[in-house]
Amino acid sequence: MAGRPRQPVGTFGSITTTEVERGKFRATTRFRDWDGQSRKVSATGKSRRAAESALKVELQNRMHVGGGQDEVLADSPFAELAAAWVEDLRLDVDRAASTKAQYERALRLWVMPAFENFTVREMTVARLDRFLKVQRTTSYSRAKQSKTILSMILGFAVRHGVLASNPIKEVAQMKRPKRVPKALTLEQIAAIRLAAYEHGIGRPGMKPSGLVRDVIEVMLGTATRIGEALAIRKCDVDMTIDPPTVRIAGTIVWHKGAGVSRQSHPKTHESNRVVAVPSFAAEVMRRRLAMIPDAERQDPEHLLFFTRNGTPVAPYNVRRTFREILEEAGLSGLQISPHAFRRTGATLIAHELGLQAAADQLGHTSTTTTKEHYAERDTRVNPLPAKVLQQLAPKGPSGADGSEWEEPE
Repeated sequence: MAGRPRQPVGTFGSITTTEVERGKFRATTRFRDWDGQSRKVSATGKSRRAAESALKVELQNRMHVGGGQDEVLADSPFAELAAAWVEDLRLDVDRAASTKAQYERALRLWVMPAFENFTVREMTVARLDRFLKVQRTTSYSRAKQSKTILSMILGFAVRHGVLASNPIKEVAQMKRPKRVPKALTLEQIAAIRLAAYEHGIGRPGMKPSGLVRDVIEVMLGTATRIGEALAIRKCDVDMTIDPPTVRIAGTIVWHKGAGVSRQSHPKTHESNRVVAVPSFAAEVMRRRLAMIPDAERQDPEHLLFFTRNGTPVAPYNVRRTFREILEEAGLSGLQISPHAFRRTGATLIAHELGLQAAADQLGHTSTTTTKEHYAERDTRVNPLPAKVLQQLAPKGPSGADGSEWEEPE
């Protein structure tokens, strides 16, 4: 014989009301909580009706405590679904805090202004498709990030039974614009170096620290990302071998409410690597090591690049100073960023040693990313094919070699 069916989660059974003392009543029921447990819930009042009303208020409150994503329905506001997704995102231990912050920022700035007045059911393919096409007119990057956020939120809705399918999968595909990697020329590097050396000289205030100048040299000599260069510690550098090496094992990130800190892995875990350092960059690293205060010199975790207060250097501060240096170098209109040093290093290594060597230096798992986004195409002409093709030169009376053509028999 089948037993009594269990109450659905978030519901309650029949209410029993008893008089516990003169002028005081207690209403009681059992509520199936969000963890699946059935619990006794009660409330009191001066009359039976007052006690039952107080109990229903308590039950209503319990229905909204801990329910989270279970409360979202197809007719719920999209904002409620987005909030439930953010709550779930923050529990994801496999995503970096900086990535989560980036997702939340994109949701707040780009997605919510367009969809905050719609329900989940109203997130149709047509509406999403038009939104992304409008975003695409601004930039491919914005449209791509918006699509990523919407895909995760609506995928979350599918996993929790709010939607039967993810409408974002049916929108039109966006074609990535063709971007040709561009390396800096030797003349541009020389101009940047000179401007970096002279930056701040003669200005009132504190003496220039030369920090950004040194960051530039390290990035040129290692082809690292700016955050990776700023995250190099004393223990990452080995100056006892020839050539010296540096371990790329972290990056500098900014978290809302926490400020700037060192993350214990680069952009991706696969980016952990050890690279050899050319002598010009090694000299800068030796100078940075010597700048560590005596009281902190025994700390293997001490950063090579640090503020006057000994804290990590924020990448955005380096970028701001770098823009000033570009202005002084006469290169401000060329859209050069610190990432250009990484592309320049990748290009030189790819041309001289091949794409695989460049991918290894950059911490890429394949040469595809290196080729498409970092290494500028080698336009030098290879003379060897011409020598091989010379074997096809004509023979005979009117030959290109001055001999006579041989008549066929």
